[in-house]
Amino acid sequence: MTVLGNTVFHIAELYIVFRYMHSFFDTVRAGNRREPAAYVLYLAAVSLADALTGAMLARFVAETFFLYLLAQIYHGKQGKKLLAALLVQGMNLFCETLAVYMLYDCSVDGEYGREMYYAIFLFMYVGERVMEKFCVRNIKEDMALKHWDLLIFLPVISAVMVFVLITSGMKSRYVGSAVAAGIICLNLIVFYICDELVGAYIKLKESALVTRQLESYSNQLNVVMQSEERVRGLRHDLKHHMSEIRLLADQGRTGEIAEYIDNMQTDLLSGGEHISSGNADIDSLVNLMLERAKRELENVRCHVCVPKELDMPAFDWNIILGNLLDNAIEAAGKSEERLLQIRIQYQRGMLFIEIQNSYSGELVKSGDRYLSTKEYDRADESQVHGLGIRNVRRIVEKYDGSMEIRDKDGMFVVRIMMYVPVQPV
Repeated sequence: MTVLGNTVFHIAELYIVFRYMHSFFDTVRAGNRREPAAYVLYLAAVSLADALTGAMLARFVAETFFLYLLAQIYHGKQGKKLLAALLVQGMNLFCETLAVYMLYDCSVDGEYGREMYYAIFLFMYVGERVMEKFCVRNIKEDMALKHWDLLIFLPVISAVMVFVLITSGMKSRYVGSAVAAGIICLNLIVFYICDELVGAYIKLKESALVTRQLESYSNQLNVVMQSEERVRGLRHDLKHHMSEIRLLADQGRTGEIAEYIDNMQTDLLSGGEHISSGNADIDSLVNLMLERAKRELENVRCHVCVPKELDMPAFDWNIILGNLLDNAIEAAGKSEERLLQIRIQYQRGMLFIEIQNSYSGELVKSGDRYLSTKEYDRADESQVHGLGIRNVRRIVEKYDGSMEIRDKDGMFVVRIMMYVPVQPV
């Protein structure tokens, strides 16, 4: 085929790559300007490698490397980007092998006619559509499933099998087609199963968050019922209280009047109501967490000042405050100071959250990322620890916010700033 024909085929192949990348990654974060430029550079690099390199294995390695570089414009873990590059390049190779053995009884590393390129592109397109429709519906989420990174070896081993098939010099059209089709089906089935596991994991997380939210609402309902009971009791005895206060006032015992009023206020306050901002979602969740903190810690301080019309669903509050306060209470409970400080404030369209807790021991970090202060198995640290913090970051980014984590002098501090609107009244 001519140079122009090869270029046209690479452009068609680029469309398949584009669809694969949009299936694997959250493309909103890529940037409208960066993405077209990156694909133009990728096309130029692949065309140059095709012109300079004759060996099929060398082209495969070079194009896989370029795909990995292309994946860098998207948000995700490096292991996932490498998996995407290997899978895309592998699936294209498997489709090419299938087309050649089905329609063109010749070496895969030979020269094709125009019709063969059409067939290869058709198989690539069908393979991508099947992968997108059934096998990668949930993989846009960066899930921390155990042994997830082992999936990288699936397209690698499959590609090795294809290269062995090609270099063995086998000319049987039926055997070659069966092997290539079998490898494609094997990859699709494995990724379908893994995608279903990711979907089940997401549902499990959401179920846990809903359970916590129901628990917090139940706790808040109990708080309200206790408060109502105390108010009814105070109203019933109000004439006796007023008579006592009048008697103390007539005798000029102002100090005892203040003490008597303080006792009335204390009696009015429900034991489970630590904050009352007016925002039901925040009050229910924070009161539940503070009830636990009061039991386990010695020094707990909390200041919450937010409007009740804040446009932020309870699900997002649960992910942020639930994860951060769970970690903070557990870490503070193991320290000598047993200190927890919470500040949630809303000013001029911005929500500020600051959580400080004491800790003891050595913090575990991976680069600039904090993992955990818990004891852990190093073989599984990348799979489990830090997942809560990653979920918090995801919600913060949803509101175009920023998150800062630091530790100093035995205190662990998390600061969050988010742009959250207020619902119109």
